[in-house]
Amino acid sequence: MSEYIMVSTTERYKTVTENPDLEVVSAYEYYFFGKKKTTFSICKIKNPITRIVIQGVSEVFPDNSIPIKVFPKFETTTEIEKEIYELDLDNDSKIVKVH
Repeated sequence: MSEYIMVSTTERYKTVTENPDLEVVSAYEYYFFGKKKTTFSICKIKNPITRIVIQGVSEVFPDNSIPIKVFPKFETTTEIEKEIYELDLDNDSKIVKVH
């Protein structure tokens, strides 16, 4: 059985998904009043003891390496997509699938 996580990247920070222990299966951009706010990536976990690295983009802070065990896990991508699409309310709050 596969397990999946959702990670996000914003103007402030980037969650590094280029990781041999993760496989990005899809990505969604969240727009609020026409401005991209977040990119959500759904990743398949290949190694349950991997760590997720978060890097500062517009803010300067040391890279943060977080054990994957602290992230909520999902058995299917459909469960994660349902949560992502809760933000797709109207033309002012939109989700766009990019991958």
